[in-house]
Amino acid sequence: MRGVLLAALLVGCAAQAPPVEEEPAAAETPEAVATPAATPAVEPIATPAADGDVPSIAALPDPAGIADSPKGLPNGAWAPELDLLDLASGSTYRLSEHVGPNATSNAKVAVVGFAASWCGRCKLSYPYLAKLQKEFGEDLHVVFVTTDSDEPAMQKEVAAVQAGGLQVPVLKPDAHTLRAWLGQKRNVPHFFIVNRAGEVLVQDRGFGKKVEKVLPGQLRYAINHPDWVDRSPKPRPSAG
Repeated sequence: MRGVLLAALLVGCAAQAPPVEEEPAAAETPEAVATPAATPAVEPIATPAADGDVPSIAALPDPAGIADSPKGLPNGAWAPELDLLDLASGSTYRLSEHVGPNATSNAKVAVVGFAASWCGRCKLSYPYLAKLQKEFGEDLHVVFVTTDSDEPAMQKEVAAVQAGGLQVPVLKPDAHTLRAWLGQKRNVPHFFIVNRAGEVLVQDRGFGKKVEKVLPGQLRYAINHPDWVDRSPKPRPSAG
C-alpha cells in the first residue's frame, strides 16, 4: 500500500504533499470497546490497469473489512466509511456524503478527528478548529468520533465540542471503526486530513503549537489537490 510518509509542506500546488505532524498525545484511551478478531484486509486502493492510470474507488471502503494494524491507517489510504449515529443530532452520519466518489456536499476537505471527553488536548483543539471553519467556510468539513465507551461520557464529549464553538457531528464509535482508523494506537486527539477524492493525505497526532502552525497549510494543500496524490518516489536529476 502507498504508505510512504508525506514530504515537507509546500503551500499551494507544490509537487510534494504536507508532512505528518506528531506531537505527544494524551494518555491512551482505555480499551473499553471490545475489538473483534482481525478480519482479512480488503484492499481499498484499486490497482491501476497500466502505468499512468490514477487509482480510483467506487465507494469508501467498509471498515469491517480492514484488518487490525499497529498504527492504523497510513497516509495514502482511502478513508474508511463512517456510517454511525451522530450523537449531536440523533441522525445517521455518513462520511461518503462529504468526501469520496459519491460525495454530494460542497466540502473540498474533511478533518476526521478522534477525541474523548477526558482529553485536555482535545478540548484545546475545538476553538482552533472553529476558527478554521470560519476561515475556510463550506470548503472545510469537520467531524469527530468519540472514543468514549459509555453514554454519559459520550454526551459529555458532545457538550465539550459544542462549548468549544463547533457545531459538527460527534459520532458514536463502534469497534470496526476504531480498529480500521486507529489500529492498536488509540491515542487522542488524532486528526486525519482527507481530500475530496477520499484519500488520507496527512494526519496529526496530538494538538499544540506545531499542529496549529501546519494545519492551515495542510487544508489548503488538500483543497488544491482534490484527486489522488501520486506518492511514488520521483527520480533525482542526474548530475552534470
